[in-house]
Amino acid sequence: MKRLAALLALSLLASFAAADGAPDAQSGAQRYSLDLDGSAAYYQLTVPQPVYAASRRDNLGDVRIFNGADELVPYSLDAPAAATPAVPPSRAPVHWFPLPPVRANNGNASLGVTVGPDGSLRAAVATPPPAQRGADLVDLSRADGSLDALLVHVGDDSYQGRVAVDASDDLRNWRSLGNTQLLKVGHGDDMLVQERIALEGTTPRYLRLDWLDGAPAIASIDVETHPRDARGTDTASVPRQWRDAARIRAGSAPGEYLFDTDGAYPVDRVRIDLPQPNTVARATLQSRADAQAPWRDVASAVLFRLQGKGGEQRNAPLEFAADTDRAWRIVVDMRNGGFGSGQPAVAIGWHPAALTFVARGAPPFTLGVGDASLESSAVSRDALLVGMAPEVRPARVGAALPVAAIAPAPAADTDAPRRYVLWGALVVAVGVLGTIAWRLAKGGGEPRDRDE
Repeated sequence: MKRLAALLALSLLASFAAADGAPDAQSGAQRYSLDLDGSAAYYQLTVPQPVYAASRRDNLGDVRIFNGADELVPYSLDAPAAATPAVPPSRAPVHWFPLPPVRANNGNASLGVTVGPDGSLRAAVATPPPAQRGADLVDLSRADGSLDALLVHVGDDSYQGRVAVDASDDLRNWRSLGNTQLLKVGHGDDMLVQERIALEGTTPRYLRLDWLDGAPAIASIDVETHPRDARGTDTASVPRQWRDAARIRAGSAPGEYLFDTDGAYPVDRVRIDLPQPNTVARATLQSRADAQAPWRDVASAVLFRLQGKGGEQRNAPLEFAADTDRAWRIVVDMRNGGFGSGQPAVAIGWHPAALTFVARGAPPFTLGVGDASLESSAVSRDALLVGMAPEVRPARVGAALPVAAIAPAPAADTDAPRRYVLWGALVVAVGVLGTIAWRLAKGGGEPRDRDE
């Protein structure tokens, strides 16, 4: 009986202590300082990589904004990662005009075209001989929508070379869109073709293609477009972010490579660099949310790394709709040897979300993330921005804050009545146990059964 009473007392003490000292639901969350530009009612920031890494919700639903009094403030979250068109892109042929080499004339050679009333181009001089051709002028004035890519269909049986791409709206002022590589080569029964020049939603009227390793014969050129209202957010103004994938490792089967993203990134590009030069292999990219979910196909492509006169040619990043899964794998067709020895280097790319909030209350403002129990409390941007042409100023996510720096000021103890009741019950329980112990001591020990 004494032992039973002691156990009961310990159990009561443990349960009441646990109830009184329950941990905070946000004890595992992280806070970041926010740097605000000037003074305004609204601020907008681009969600940086550390916030994605700290998030425990695929939709950033655990993100919160706090003011200096540790009060929540309203915010909206717009993810341009929904950048993949809701409708399939369309393709249309475009006209192009051969040019002499751009580099030989410092970009000042006559283009040999005239501009029609509708902005379309017409040839004004004879086409230069193939030996004198080093560039091409592409007319996009009739393209309808935002431009996804230019598809240059090479007429040669085999071609490998680089091309510099410049854009213009008036044929006088040109801006560089960078360099890329085109490839057409036979491999067994397959033809390996890389003919796509990504334009990332830009809308120039004209493109100039400067062939850095010799101009190929061109069979035709198509432009790939999507309607301007097919994207929820314009991604051209939101640069894609990149980071190396985490924990790349060989799987249990030959030709299987596993990696993780370690964050809630809305991945829409995966760059796979092969371990050895002069490698061509077909592979499928798959993903899943966790170890219990089945793998699902995300993209398939012929991956390559080939040496050429202009340097190495590598496959373009794999493109697909935004995917927030954290577990990924590459499955390689091993019939031609796969990747050989070594393992690939993998990088993931995504368009970061834009977060807009109301600067209610006094600074400093902070961003909290990492509490998996929270659901999203974001409102639409249209509902958040009210008034006549509200000014939205930029904000930036700063350094991670230590726990001591984010502890809120002492507030009213709303749990005091509950705590008093619990401790009162504990005192009564101890008193009852004391009475039982006193009676047992007075009776001279444990009572005996009457049958003894």
